[in-house]
Amino acid sequence: MDYQVWFVLAALLGNGVGCMLAVFCLVRMTDQRRTTRNRLLLVLVAAWVLVETARDDMLFVAATAIHMSDYQVHFFLAPSMVLTVFSVLFTAGVFWLAANRPRPLWTIGGGTAVGLLLGAMSVQAAFAGRAGSAMSIDIVSTSLIAAGLGAVTGVFVWLSTGATRRSAMATAVALLAICLTIAQYWIAAEVTTDPSIPVDSTVGIDPIQLGIVTAVAFGVRAIALTFMSMMDENHPEPLVDQPDSR
Repeated sequence: MDYQVWFVLAALLGNGVGCMLAVFCLVRMTDQRRTTRNRLLLVLVAAWVLVETARDDMLFVAATAIHMSDYQVHFFLAPSMVLTVFSVLFTAGVFWLAANRPRPLWTIGGGTAVGLLLGAMSVQAAFAGRAGSAMSIDIVSTSLIAAGLGAVTGVFVWLSTGATRRSAMATAVALLAICLTIAQYWIAAEVTTDPSIPVDSTVGIDPIQLGIVTAVAFGVRAIALTFMSMMDENHPEPLVDQPDSR
């Protein structure tokens, strides 16, 4: 039982680092004193880290919570890689609109759309496993999970976009990191296999290799957060006297 707790904490930590980097970017991307190039970089990094975090931490959860006892399982990642590219582009477009129109209608609406996409990414990542049997998932439950994650992400983006208060930033990070971790384990719990329908389970990478991939992904997130912080030292902080209840 102890190892399960450590796995949950590891997933929460990974999600937390991803959310911290996303908040770092969302706070700054509305600052009109920055160059368009700098703001676009912030938008792209925020989009990449949210999509990548949802996908890779869901793969980690799948490897440790769904199939840990099945040594024949392999994870086929090609479909998720293709979906990731389109998801990052869509999310970047939403964030760019929010950066130029930082109003609740755009931030909450756009964030909700991104959250629904993160839920879809998590479901797709959960189905990346090949355990020798056909996999299925409860559509109603996963739809509710995606809807809840969409609502939480909408609040997350609204709290983060152009925020000037540390309390709002900390609340946003904690809110999405915890809810994303819960959603990932909930999705994992909804996945079932049907032993009567065999499928090829030899294509893809094994859980140990996947663990290395997700560990590297976490390292990239942490390095990116450090690098972005260092690179941003010469840029002005967002205005603290602008009207913002957050």
